[in-house]
Amino acid sequence: MKRIATITKLKPDQKEEYISLHEKIWKDVVEIGHAANQRNFTIFSCGDYLFSYFEYIGEDYDTDMLNKKAQPVIQKWAKTTGEYLDDVVEGTRIIELEEVWHCDF
Repeated sequence: MKRIATITKLKPDQKEEYISLHEKIWKDVVEIGHAANQRNFTIFSCGDYLFSYFEYIGEDYDTDMLNKKAQPVIQKWAKTTGEYLDDVVEGTRIIELEEVWHCDF
């Protein structure tokens, strides 16, 4: 299993709307994520910053993510949620984090 974490940043005063959108996530988005071998997708917040985490259980992460991103409903979801996001740093909306330590307690 591979663990994936990212940081994104919300535009000012968009947190409640962003959370509300995710409370009504489209069924197709969930099904496509599941088909792409994603599990346990979680989003945490700290002010306007979002920390996202999911587990990947497949064999070919790059191919699965490319296939997922090619789906029209995923493109529409990304455009919809992207309206709430701001750059984390200039020119970069999503930063994938490097896993530096893990322990199964």
